[in-house]
Amino acid sequence: MTPEASSVRWRASIGLAVGGGGPVSSIVESEHGSEGSAREWIERKLPRTRFPAWIPASRRADGVELFGRVARGRVVTGRLVPTWESEGTPVWHADRAGDRVQWRRCAAESDEG
Repeated sequence: MTPEASSVRWRASIGLAVGGGGPVSSIVESEHGSEGSAREWIERKLPRTRFPAWIPASRRADGVELFGRVARGRVVTGRLVPTWESEGTPVWHADRAGDRVQWRRCAAESDEG
């Protein structure tokens, strides 16, 4: 099988971080044809996202947080499992601020699988 890359996509994801530099886990992802569409998705979903049931309320004060991210990349097919490859460009990071989202640009991140 020869790997083939899709056209440029923007992946919006809502993740869970534990502590300042702790593990990060993606809760939900959505792919979009434009950066604006991906950011709008985060702005709609992130303020309403709840912590997973397996995280007790007492642990949420220990630095567990929900956040959003929009990254540019491509889906590579032709392999056993399609994979996401980041283009290595800066990403948008979103933090919850009540019922709103605060955005900031961050350095490129490593590829996500």
